[in-house]
Amino acid sequence: MRIPREADLKKLAEISSLVMILPSSIAVGLAIGYLLDRWLKTAPWMLLTWLLLGVASGLLNLFRGVRRYLLENSEPGEKPPESN
Repeated sequence: MRIPREADLKKLAEISSLVMILPSSIAVGLAIGYLLDRWLKTAPWMLLTWLLLGVASGLLNLFRGVRRYLLENSEPGEKPPESN
């Protein structure tokens, strides 16, 4: 059995953190929306609004993180992913 190198463990940690970005953003949006709905008595509008903001924020951060990961781990001489 091969012992993982430090570089392999770093890549694993980066990927693991990318996995948690979307669910955590959604959870924060849901929590804020739920609390605002209870406080302002506007159910379900704040919940839906903050849920959509959480999803949008999570997707944006996920795409940024994946792009950064791909740029940092591309092979020398390899064409980097296109930017818009």
